[in-house]
Amino acid sequence: MSSVPVSDVLAWSSAVLVEAGLAPVDAGWVAESLVFADLRGVSTHGVMRLPTYVARIRAGGIAARHSITVEADLGALVILDGGAGAGASLGVHSADLAVERARTYGIGAVITKNANHFGACAFYTNRIADAGLLGLVACNTESVMCAPFGGAPVLGTNPLALAVPMPASERPQLDMATTTTSQGRLLIAEQAGEPIPVGWAVDAGGQPTTSASEGLRGALLPMGGPKGFGLAFAVDALLALAGANVSTRVSALGGDPSEAQRLGHIAIAIRADGAQPLDDYRSAMSGLVGSIHASSVGLDVPAAVAPGEPEVERERAADGRISLSPHVVAELAELAESAGIALPSALAALTRPITTRESGETST
Repeated sequence: MSSVPVSDVLAWSSAVLVEAGLAPVDAGWVAESLVFADLRGVSTHGVMRLPTYVARIRAGGIAARHSITVEADLGALVILDGGAGAGASLGVHSADLAVERARTYGIGAVITKNANHFGACAFYTNRIADAGLLGLVACNTESVMCAPFGGAPVLGTNPLALAVPMPASERPQLDMATTTTSQGRLLIAEQAGEPIPVGWAVDAGGQPTTSASEGLRGALLPMGGPKGFGLAFAVDALLALAGANVSTRVSALGGDPSEAQRLGHIAIAIRADGAQPLDDYRSAMSGLVGSIHASSVGLDVPAAVAPGEPEVERERAADGRISLSPHVVAELAELAESAGIALPSALAALTRPITTRESGETST
């Protein structure tokens, strides 16, 4: 893995997305969502997704110039048709609208249908929390999860996230798939030729597998068995309120790039100062986090951490740089050539073969 400055990747990714057809503002949100995930160590939702997004924009599966239609406005609840636009742009719009409505009604819920893959849910819950409200976000995906004990895929990974309105450096937050792992981690394992742990997936015959390729052809397993499966079902049930496709009708991200996914997502913002001052709420949450930390003191166990702390620490340690695998770097180099936009120097340097002199070896 090699690291490169976020600023370089962000500017270049935005330029490539604009060349593919996105409006600059939409391209900016998509690029920011990708580097956000990489900074937090969630590479499955990072820049590795850029070539797929570009292919879908070029083929029309992601509408380069989309319009958002309000299908129902019930005050605290708004239902939108995203016009098959870029997922991150729609996600930001939904989160901001949820915040706006929550300031008026105490809670704001925005359900968007006819949307596309939007990356890490935490990108949007953190946006809501930055505005001083508690954020909840969920979306669905194409069917990749089987029912407990194996079988054909029937539900998506259907991730959900929550962020508490506290300073970003100490903010408790949750961002999780309802499967044991994400499909992206199987893709990474397949690219690296590495096995996957038993319990991540089953093959097409419903049998446990340690092969990433077989798992991709089969199904992911639900996190916690019936519990994860039930949560994924709940996400579909919420999104269907807006007429969004349920998982079995969502088009695959890696499928026909000319076909919009037409998935759904929901953004909920809740005021934290409705029954008490915001500082009192934050104090209560800080106390809870402190109790979590104290729970492992004096025990011969790893230090206990609150939800989201590992990701926040990774982002802090990244110091403005993201790590990219050789496979991702190679794909970005191909994308640069097809888009006619040169890689930034830091990325381009990673594509050069290492010479004998650079590797420190001597010839005989």
